[in-house]
Amino acid sequence: MDKDQWIVIDLGTKPTGVFDEEWKKLDQKAKSTMRLCVSHSVLLNVSGEAMMKALWDKLGTLYQSNSLVNKLFLWKKLYNLRMKYGDSVTEHMNASNTVVSQLLSVDIKILDEDNCISLLCSLPDSWHSLVIAIGSNTIAL
Repeated sequence: MDKDQWIVIDLGTKPTGVFDEEWKKLDQKAKSTMRLCVSHSVLLNVSGEAMMKALWDKLGTLYQSNSLVNKLFLWKKLYNLRMKYGDSVTEHMNASNTVVSQLLSVDIKILDEDNCISLLCSLPDSWHSLVIAIGSNTIAL
């Protein structure tokens, strides 16, 4: 949206009044932007797509599928998320929130309490005192 390239994905086909060359150039810009934003392993899965709309749809099929396998993969990703000693708490919480958002995108709702428990369990042993303190305060409420 920021680069005014969403029209290529949203419409997928050239609107009337737009020249072919202009449309091709916008499509190429959108594909370039997308390629810069995804990892190399993801890029390998969509490198054969000629148009941005096809690339976008392929990404959606691969990574936003409501299939049982995708849901299992996301649950496993959340349960296996671990913060290593010395890692940034902010980055770890962002990683956790990303997985939770991905689960929400495939229609899996996570209760706040379950999200909190998952996050606390993912902290390293050096955080044990804080985890106990938070747990004690929560029970007292």
